[in-house]
Amino acid sequence: MKGVCGKLLEIDLTQGKTRDLPIPDEMLEKYLGGRGLGARLLFDILPAETDPLSPENVLIFLTGPLTGNLAPGSSKFVVITKSPLTHGWCDSYSSGRLSVELKKAGYDGMVIWGKSNHPCYLRIDDSGVDIRGADSIWGEDSFETERILKESEQNPKAGVTSIGPAGERLCKFACINSDLYRQAGRGGVGAVMGSKNLKAIVIKGKGGVEPHDRKRLIELNKENARRSRESEVSQARMKYGTPLTLNIAHTGGILPTKNFQFGTWEKALKTIDAEGVNREVISHKACISCFTPCGLVTRVSQGKYRGTTVEGPEYETLSMFGSNQLIDSLPAIIQANVLCDKLGLDTISTGNVIGFMMECFERELISPTETEGLEIRFGDSESSLATIEMIATRNGFGDILAEGVRKIAEHIGGGSERFAMHVKGMEFPGYEPRGAFGSGLSYAVSPRGACHRRAWPPAKEILGNYPPYTVEGKGEMIKESYDERCILHSLLVCDMPASQIPVPLQGYSQYFQAATGESLSVEDFRTIAGRVETLIRMFNLREGLTRQDDNLPYRTLFEPLPDGPAKGQFIGEENLNRMLDEYYETRGWDLLGVPTEETLKKYQL
Repeated sequence: MKGVCGKLLEIDLTQGKTRDLPIPDEMLEKYLGGRGLGARLLFDILPAETDPLSPENVLIFLTGPLTGNLAPGSSKFVVITKSPLTHGWCDSYSSGRLSVELKKAGYDGMVIWGKSNHPCYLRIDDSGVDIRGADSIWGEDSFETERILKESEQNPKAGVTSIGPAGERLCKFACINSDLYRQAGRGGVGAVMGSKNLKAIVIKGKGGVEPHDRKRLIELNKENARRSRESEVSQARMKYGTPLTLNIAHTGGILPTKNFQFGTWEKALKTIDAEGVNREVISHKACISCFTPCGLVTRVSQGKYRGTTVEGPEYETLSMFGSNQLIDSLPAIIQANVLCDKLGLDTISTGNVIGFMMECFERELISPTETEGLEIRFGDSESSLATIEMIATRNGFGDILAEGVRKIAEHIGGGSERFAMHVKGMEFPGYEPRGAFGSGLSYAVSPRGACHRRAWPPAKEILGNYPPYTVEGKGEMIKESYDERCILHSLLVCDMPASQIPVPLQGYSQYFQAATGESLSVEDFRTIAGRVETLIRMFNLREGLTRQDDNLPYRTLFEPLPDGPAKGQFIGEENLNRMLDEYYETRGWDLLGVPTEETLKKYQL
């Protein structure tokens, strides 16, 4: 197969040894790369019931067959491991130079084992791998770490990924940073990296992969660039970025507000929405190999945080640090965004945890005597920012907050578990599922916990023709969306061009053929997706996650939404169970969510 290196780099930090691992052609044909290849690797090489923060856990970085092959949005990589937050499957995505440089250095991915006996970082180039001491940068934030390492390389184009203090202290939702503002954010991958005493990875390659048909790749890009210019959705996204989603969510009544108590918030409009963010934009940015620059670089123009700059804030950060905490100060949200990025914290989980704490204070389930005198109140951006620091350092009550909202609720008690907004231990992202039942199902069945990347139901339930407050057909709808995203995340391309230009699966089939020389139809892609999602299900079942874990919080199931277009709606146990039954059936799983023998045979598992 052209377009791939055909090998992985295995690194044993305990022994200080490395070796090349060939990838069998059959494995690439059946799993592509990215999420698919990662599912096969994690299932095969990780012993059951491994402690996620033990040296025995494995940290896998993977590219895909389109990485470095000119396809739009193909500079992404995925980090796959067993999550310390959920104790189940975890795949977390980022983008940046690391993915391209890894491919140029001759590898499709890295498999990292063990634990170094001292802080270290990896330096990789065409000549090999060095495991170097990192005592001098241990404790530095991610921005400073990247600056120091690029200066030491005397190469600003080196691919660098690193953890911040939160990862070093094993915060269960610590992230891995790349290119300053890009994060593999979800599931605690930064904590796994920190548990191995691995501070950073630096890669600079000189080679590359030769695609099967470079001319055809260029032709496809020209055609899709033209279509992008003609697409109203694509043009709007390039102008406003993901903050435009806030306006959509508010209009649809699914904007998480006051720890998911409400679905709309008028104060968000023209302050922290697309229009509000656009006033602070200083430039637009595209990822490597992408012609849709949907990234916004913003800088606070006045006030206390004047000069603070970030690539973003993205919608998820705006919703979780904005409406969900009743904070309408864009400068404060930008400051929170930068602080999380530097310290190495997932903004989604962090914003969710703080919103939960705000409701606990409002209900008088906790007092400042337990939080070192800090009162964490709705609308108080100062206390929100202070809590970020507390979490990253595990200072005082921050030691409990760093465990995630499920564990915090267990500690506080008093019925707080009813409004701890998570699935399988992973905190809700920025969509209120009572206003779009498909989002609720998507959260419930996601193998990594509540997830906004496996499907985007608002496209059909808010912007499309699917009625949002019904259950019929939602299992099939989510299955189809999951399958499409599974292929994108196995080819390892961004969701944005696929949905905005749009580039359908047929289009990526053409890119795949031009890059690799191999032909796969859309139906072939869907078969691969079914195989991958079933294998991931088998991994979670092996780790003890069952149908009972495909659940939603009490608030989502039983409390009617009090405002907006979805006023009075709640999902209910019966509706969730009906959607689960349908989803399992479309997957070829039984009513307990266990793949049938026929399904295992079909996918050759």
